[in-house]
Amino acid sequence: MSEKREPQEWIRQWWFPILQFDHVYIAYLPNKDRDGKRFDVRPWETKALRLQGKLFGGATSWPSRGAYRLIDVEGRIRRGILLEETRMVTSFIAEEQFTEENIKAVTDFLQEFGRKSNQQSVAFAVDDGMHYILLKD
Repeated sequence: MSEKREPQEWIRQWWFPILQFDHVYIAYLPNKDRDGKRFDVRPWETKALRLQGKLFGGATSWPSRGAYRLIDVEGRIRRGILLEETRMVTSFIAEEQFTEENIKAVTDFLQEFGRKSNQQSVAFAVDDGMHYILLKD
């Protein structure tokens, strides 16, 4: 693995100071429920942007497409592949913002999104790991 290189001094004349961050957090907000029914995900995306911006100093979202298999709690495939439009809301987080209180706030948001949009689970990524919160039926 190569050593991390700092920008050359001449580059700094065009760039703003480098944003230092310790963690990356991504909330995944699909536009279909567990039954494949579409819904408008934009209000949820806006809510996530505002929340992550408040807690972590900023957030950026972009549309993406996703596919997954519906699997039950025993690991059996319930249905084939479900394709959906997904909004990914990303924040770059300094260690002092990566608090239990802030993580609880984004977790509460994802659980609310999941319940109100009829999801089987909600997904998020922290650093190099993908995580899921299973929602109760």
